[in-house]
Amino acid sequence: MDTGYGWDTGLVRKLNEDSVFCCTFDLRTSSGTVSAGLLAVADGMGGHDAGEVASDLAIRIFQAECISGLLARQTKPGLPLLASAFSQANNAVLEAAAERSLQGMGTTLTAALIAGQDMYVAHIGDSRCYIINTRETLQVTTDHSVVQEMVDKGHISAEEALAHPRRNEITRVLGYSADSGPDLIQIKLYAGDNILLCSDGLCGVLPSDKIKETALGSQSPAQACADLISQVNLAGGPDNISVIIARPGGLPSWQAVVSAKTGVKTA
Repeated sequence: MDTGYGWDTGLVRKLNEDSVFCCTFDLRTSSGTVSAGLLAVADGMGGHDAGEVASDLAIRIFQAECISGLLARQTKPGLPLLASAFSQANNAVLEAAAERSLQGMGTTLTAALIAGQDMYVAHIGDSRCYIINTRETLQVTTDHSVVQEMVDKGHISAEEALAHPRRNEITRVLGYSADSGPDLIQIKLYAGDNILLCSDGLCGVLPSDKIKETALGSQSPAQACADLISQVNLAGGPDNISVIIARPGGLPSWQAVVSAKTGVKTA
């Protein structure tokens, strides 16, 4: 699995409150050893440097819980593992926020666990996970935001949401409530899929077609991440920018799977 990541303060903010985690490894499963990866992006918020504390703490607790669970082989890779790690991360941020100087802090957290052809995603906030290939750009996650709720209700269009004055208002984050649970998604991966996780400092500035063009057109995930960050800063860099791109290898082709399924149905 080829991966790349990057983060940047941008041109307006003085402090980078984003945190990222990117790790690849071989994972032994009941069907054999598969290439695996654990990816996560967090975008913190709060007064002074509290957002930086929240995102860093959430990422550290999340990855530690996931990796310890996998190493202990007591928990299979999947959505229950991610849900438990999110719960522990939420509790840690809530506990830390009891300190007077950190009150009101919180963070988004979008994470993907890739195990062979299976990808498990847990998500809270408005950071995003995409699958990008030559056929499409699929937004796997749904923003927990005021403008997304307005889009869902048909009050505004997706294009209007990009410039709406309430676009930065998030409805669910880690660290605000003990009941803040993530969305959980499981999806199959195919040859040519690029997995992209990012904070809204990227997807809130660059259109999806530009993100796709850069992700597919760069020689490596690392170069694609660097190019995307440069493009955001050329567009004004209004927020912190974080991005991870993973290109899993050894996956079945999408066309072969479709042909096989069609053949079974015909027979």
